[in-house]
Amino acid sequence: MSQLRDTLITRCSLVVSPVDVWTRRVPGGITVSLEGIARKPVRKSDGTYLFLDVPMGVYALTVKSPMFMPYSEQIDLSALPPLAPVVTVPLLPGSGYAYPAAATAVRVRIVNEAGKPIPHADIEAYATEDAAARARVAQDGLKAGDSRVAAGSFKGKTFAGECLLLRDMENEQLLRVAEMLPGDVLRFERPLAHSFRRGAQLMPAIVTRSGLDGTALLPFRGSLPGQFAVKATVKAGGKAVIAELQATAGEVAKLSTIVL
Repeated sequence: MSQLRDTLITRCSLVVSPVDVWTRRVPGGITVSLEGIARKPVRKSDGTYLFLDVPMGVYALTVKSPMFMPYSEQIDLSALPPLAPVVTVPLLPGSGYAYPAAATAVRVRIVNEAGKPIPHADIEAYATEDAAARARVAQDGLKAGDSRVAAGSFKGKTFAGECLLLRDMENEQLLRVAEMLPGDVLRFERPLAHSFRRGAQLMPAIVTRSGLDGTALLPFRGSLPGQFAVKATVKAGGKAVIAELQATAGEVAKLSTIVL
């Protein structure tokens, strides 16, 4: 007499790994969801969120928290590695964020010419001082299309989701780290659009947007000089402006107003 057994196999379709871009810590008190999927993800002890047995397709991933800016991204499950379908979510400080002691940041408020706050303005900012560089390119050169960079003299640890500006005397490009590989090799989410020379600098950078009240917090990490300049590009409603700001290591600067 034989017995029939049903074997239930659960497939992990997506692993969401949120990270606080400032502290590199795994944040708590967040809500993670996929549009059109009613089932809640399984939260693991390491802070990741697992979506199980989700049909292949393109979904809107949303992460919300009182402390961070809302995050949303279109995720194509078929484009993720089957054995490691991991998506790193870099969470940016919001109005309710309690920044750590001795933190370095610039606070800005984006307004229109009438002085009214502009919400959801796109902001790209980076430290411009050579002394603020996180690292330099250690290989003979980089070509357009490369996505891996060997870095030398790295100051501090980096992590997936962190933004860096790669620049030399001719070109510059804002990049987001996908992963840190052995030997101080960085893999970026997107390939390089330009060629870069050996010794090109990797500068601390941040990509964020303004909140409903028009304010935004621009954190910077690394071994920073006591005073350093920050270049910020702000875009909203088809307009763009470049602002020069000042930062002090170990302090959160007073609010600066940028008129767009």
